Parts: sequence; C-alpha cells; structure tokens
Amino acid sequence: MIDRLDAAEALAYRDMFAAAPAALARSLGLETRELAGATLLIAPGIPVPEFNRVLGLGNGAAVSEAQLDAVAAAFRSAGVGSWWVQVSPAAHSSALIARLGARGFTPPKRRAWVKMSRGSDRPPAVACGADVRAPRPGELPALAEAVCAAFDMPAAIAPWLAALAARPGWRAAAAVLDGAIVGGGFLHLQGETAWLGASGVRAAARGRHVHRALMALRIGQAIEAGCALVTTETGEPVGEEPNPSLRNMRACGFSAAYSRLNYAAPA
Repeated sequence: MIDRLDAAEALAYRDMFAAAPAALARSLGLETRELAGATLLIAPGIPVPEFNRVLGLGNGAAVSEAQLDAVAAAFRSAGVGSWWVQVSPAAHSSALIARLGARGFTPPKRRAWVKMSRGSDRPPAVACGADVRAPRPGELPALAEAVCAAFDMPAAIAPWLAALAARPGWRAAAAVLDGAIVGGGFLHLQGETAWLGASGVRAAARGRHVHRALMALRIGQAIEAGCALVTTETGEPVGEEPNPSLRNMRACGFSAAYSRLNYAAPA
C-alpha cells in the first residue's frame, strides 16, 4: 500500500509538471527525474518543498551512497537551494534515514506529511452555501486564479493550472459564490486509483465548508470513474496548530495510511 499511494502521488505530480506551458516551464526550471526508483520534483523557480522534493526513495530497494550522490547532484545542477527527501515507512527506511543523517539532512519544522486514503463508499453531502460543480466552458482561468490566490502563488502560475484542468486524466471542481469562482481543486484519475490535490479557497470564502464540499465532489467524480482507491496527503500539524485540510479529509471518509517523514537537505 505504501508503494501504491506514493506512486499515485508521484505519477500525478509528474503529469502536473508535464502540463505546464513550455515558456512557463522554462522560466521556472520545471522538471522531473527518475533516479534510484524515486521521483524527483525540481522547480528552482518555485522555492518551496512541495515542488522540490524526492518521492519514493528507499521504498523498493536499499539506496546506495552513489545513488544519493546522484540525487543531490540533480538538485544542485538545477540550482535548487532547498529541497526535501520524504521517507515513507518502507522496508529500507531506517537505513535511508541513517544515511541522510550522516549527510547532514535534518527534520524541518514540518516534520511529517500524512498520507490519507479511502475506498469507494459515497462521500457525505456537504452544505456550504456555494455552488460546487464541474467548471463550465470558459471558467478554467477564473478557477486557476482562485486556487493561486488561495495558496498565495503568483498569478503567472494560473495558466499552468488552467492547462492542467484540460489535460486528459484530470478533472476539476469549482466553487461559485455570489456569481464568482472562489475556489477549486483537481483530481487525477489513474485506473482504479485516484489522487486529490491542488485544492484551495480564497480567504474571504473560508469557514463555510467550501473546501470540504470540493473534496466530496471530487471523491464522487473518482467513484463515478470506477476508482476503488482515492488518496491525498497533507502536512501533519505542528504542536496545537489547526489543520482544516486534515479535518475535512476525515469528514469525507479518509483515514491515515501512514506518516511520511521529511528530511531537508543541508544548505
């Protein structure tokens, strides 16, 4: 299950990176690589760990020093100054953690992400006061702008998200309030598995369960497409901080599959 859930996320992100318009991909330095059985997400123009990290390393086999050298060289050659290795509790995780520690990798403040999964039971109905539905023709730019605003991402990234929504294998959900799109989210279909991600709501529309309704709609889309497993992830809370995303996932029938530890590369 660890391999399957990590692989679903990696596949979604690889296709997400591939969806970026060519000029934007060049300006941000977007690329993905496959090394040592892992997926490397590389985006020097977006200096946040979500877009600069390693997924699946050590899941299938022990990782050698030479392979770790190759992974580090890939980020270094791309000019990425800060990146993470995410370690799932697979058979070789203890040895990998020891090797990362010897190289100066340390846990960041956000020490872990939790991988969530659910089956094909119908999601609960969610009342939020917004019209939550699939986007209509011509609405993708506004949907993309709303998600960018929700994450405080530059508006220049909006065309990337709009292109993603129109890409084969992807579905989008929009939340419309008072005639304006205030949030959205995305779904990647992978046969019997589906991945949920990139969902956000503008600050002014929060506190009404709009995010939860977007999640429930996409779960329904996945079930209608024949998916038996739906997965997503979020950062584990630090201390007593609130995590609305995690709360919404649980309310929509997700449960924790495992925690994935984060290790930040030395500066």
